[in-house]
Amino acid sequence: MIRLRVPLLVGLSCMPLLAWAQDVSRDAMATRMAAHDAPVLLDVRTPAEYRDGHLAGALNVPVDEVRARSGAIGARRDQELVVYCKSGKRAARARDTLQSLGYTNVHLLEGSADAWRADGRPLVQERPNH
Repeated sequence: MIRLRVPLLVGLSCMPLLAWAQDVSRDAMATRMAAHDAPVLLDVRTPAEYRDGHLAGALNVPVDEVRARSGAIGARRDQELVVYCKSGKRAARARDTLQSLGYTNVHLLEGSADAWRADGRPLVQERPNH
C-alpha cells in the first residue's frame, strides 16, 4: 500500500511546478522585447487599465471579450501568445478560453502587470487627445 502512495505523492508534489512551467519570466520577456523578438502580447485588462500603463506592443482585449474577439488577435493557433492582466487571475481565464478555441502556445507573464510595474520596468501610457 505504501508503494502505491509514494508515486502519487511524488506526482502531486510536481503539479505546482508543471502549472508554473508555462509562465514566461519578466526577465525573459524584457530581454525578448529589447531584441525585438517578443511574442504576441495580450493585455486582458479593461481599456482604462490598459491606458494607465501596458507593455509596449500589447494588444488590449478585455478578458470577457476574448472569445468573441479572438480573430482580432491576429495570431495563428500555434503562434506564441503571452497573456497578462493586473495580478494574473484574468490572464489565467483568458489562457483557458484561448486554449479552448484551439490556441496551443499560450503562456502567462509571471506576476502579470503588477509585478512588471513593481520591478520598475517601462510601461506605455495612453494619453487621451484633448
